[in-house]
Amino acid sequence: MRSIAVLLLLIPLVCQAFEPLNTDDAGTVPQGLNQIEQYFFTTASHGGGSANTADIITPGEEYFGGQGAKAFPFTYTRGLTDNVELSLGSTYFAAPRGSFSPLSNKVIAMKWRFAENDQWGLAVKPSITLPGSPQQQVAGLDLALPNYGVNLIASRYWDVVEVHFNAMYSKSLYNTNYSIGAGITENRTNIWFFSMAPVWRVADKVRLAVDLGLTTNPPSTEQYLSNYALVAAIISASDSVDVGISYMRSAANMGIIASNTGINASRSEIGFTWRF
Repeated sequence: MRSIAVLLLLIPLVCQAFEPLNTDDAGTVPQGLNQIEQYFFTTASHGGGSANTADIITPGEEYFGGQGAKAFPFTYTRGLTDNVELSLGSTYFAAPRGSFSPLSNKVIAMKWRFAENDQWGLAVKPSITLPGSPQQQVAGLDLALPNYGVNLIASRYWDVVEVHFNAMYSKSLYNTNYSIGAGITENRTNIWFFSMAPVWRVADKVRLAVDLGLTTNPPSTEQYLSNYALVAAIISASDSVDVGISYMRSAANMGIIASNTGINASRSEIGFTWRF
């Protein structure tokens, strides 16, 4: 079961993204303004028969449990200057539940857009994930040591399309006195993540996106890299509110994702972004 599950560990721990994508963009919240992102996601595993005990990592979070998860990730962002923002994030897990706090993955991040013009932008985003409890680590909701990382972001803009690129390193530390989820395999603590997301404006209030990524697989006994593919729609309900929906499949390689014939995991997500 563990060998099947570890193939699905796909997204690093501290990447708060351009919801509902995994890939972040170089834009920042303007000085003195605020942004709230409130989403809901559910995960599932496929193709494993009776061994559907997938370990699934989600953007800005990690989930190493032996069953599907239902959770509400929340992020508050404040514009400190016109090119620097500070964000605070956490996730409430409706499932699984147990003798541990449902609040996990508490992330503090700062994004600095250090270069830009009308057609492109470059940003860097360091972040810290506060430690969870040993009980959360055993349940697979969190890791019981502080984690940190840095994401280098590039964005390119045209009239009807924009493309975002991410290259991220994170240090994924955990308390080795306790298991992570249902597994006892030693995990890699140096995690790399690379992704690309083109976003098309197909109507005045509608954008469609494809998000593709490659990342280090944490369990040290398994293959080094894994993949994901995601499709999303972002609908502008008003000038200050966007509604987003996305669907992701993740697996050991893109061939499994494209054919949907092997062991893979899925994540469905819906929510809103409010700027004020």
